Amino acid sequence: SRATRWFPLVGLVVGGLLAALWALVQTVAPASVATLAVLVAGVLLTGAFHEDGLADVADSAGAFGADAKLEIMRDSRVGTYGAAALALLLLARFVVLWELSALGAASVAAALVAAHVLARWSSVWLMARVPYARPEAANRVVAEGVGTRRLLEATGVASLALLLAALLLGTDAVVRLMVFVLCTLAVTLAAARSFRRRFGGITGDCLGAGNVLVEVGVLTSALLLAAP
Repeated sequence: SRATRWFPLVGLVVGGLLAALWALVQTVAPASVATLAVLVAGVLLTGAFHEDGLADVADSAGAFGADAKLEIMRDSRVGTYGAAALALLLLARFVVLWELSALGAASVAAALVAAHVLARWSSVWLMARVPYARPEAANRVVAEGVGTRRLLEATGVASLALLLAALLLGTDAVVRLMVFVLCTLAVTLAAARSFRRRFGGITGDCLGAGNVLVEVGVLTSALLLAAP
């Protein structure tokens, strides 16, 4: 549980590497190719860890009752809901990043860094504020070890990591970062409410699903803020 304080730092590393890759590829290829490279690299860097969580949570929509939903989420097979969720996630990432590419490398880099930092922070918030749904799961020990102290530590690390995004955003950095943070809070709170209602709490899959939802939410907000 002590490692959770560094989750936003992991987001900074992942977002920074993806931003660097985008900047490199777009110098020799169209923006669409650079965007595709970022999508592939993102999956390879994280081992599709969070995408797997989203697919499992989506598949649970086909069952009634918390116990049945949790049982479906244990199944390693991907169902119709899971496949649709993954397709929509990849499509959303591609479209938003492609549109962001028209705004320049700095905007893309700032959006990627902020999205991945805040997405990892959201996982710490969920562990600190929402009970674990499976009493027998080994992951429960980790989640229950995350309280207010770990959340404050992760918040401090996230704040420092976002300074890089602020430097990239320029004069209106404070306003943009505030919007990113508000978007993160809105998505995280909505996810927490949904997880409590559907499963009675969170699981590792819920953390992954929340992560990618925050990521796409922040990227989308970055695009909307930059729109003329």
